[in-house]
Amino acid sequence: MLRISTFALALLLTSCVEEDLEKAQFNAYFYYPLTTSPSKEEYLGQVVGISACQNAAGARARSLNMSPSSQWSYICCKKTSQSECETKHK
Repeated sequence: MLRISTFALALLLTSCVEEDLEKAQFNAYFYYPLTTSPSKEEYLGQVVGISACQNAAGARARSLNMSPSSQWSYICCKKTSQSECETKHK
């Protein structure tokens, strides 16, 4: 009988999920710092892969000369055939 440790199973499942997120389509959104009143959301467009979404948000912050300490944020909305934002990721 094959035995798989809980750690090995978790690692296997995590790698599958991460791989899927790199192939998935996302709507990328940038959020200006909370000091902006009212809080402002900017749609950055569609990207493929969670890292591309993260990079798009970072690039937008850099283009605005915002440091990581300025409290900007982003959301990556995973697109599916049923939803424009099935799940939210960072």
